Amino acid sequence: MESQLTGLKREGDHLRFTWSDGLVSALSIRELRISCPCAFCVNEITGARQVNPGDIPDDIGMKDMQPIGRYAYRVLFDDGHDTGLFTLEELRARCQEALA
Repeated sequence: MESQLTGLKREGDHLRFTWSDGLVSALSIRELRISCPCAFCVNEITGARQVNPGDIPDDIGMKDMQPIGRYAYRVLFDDGHDTGLFTLEELRARCQEALA
């Protein structure tokens, strides 16, 4: 059985994720913005990242994070960007990477 997201809490410029298997990890809001998987941020044909990390402010914030069904979250950043869907699978992988 795969681990489920059981807790999500904003802590300053990070989000803390708690998973059903006990994994707890924090991801920065800026890193989420840089890694947005939407078609604006990633070329749909080549997969190349189209957003320059240097263009993302260090203090970027998040207005909201909305669940999409039982499989993803839509993040609304305070720079107006709101088209990325982060799947739970992707968020879990990022949480594991953050601890490595």
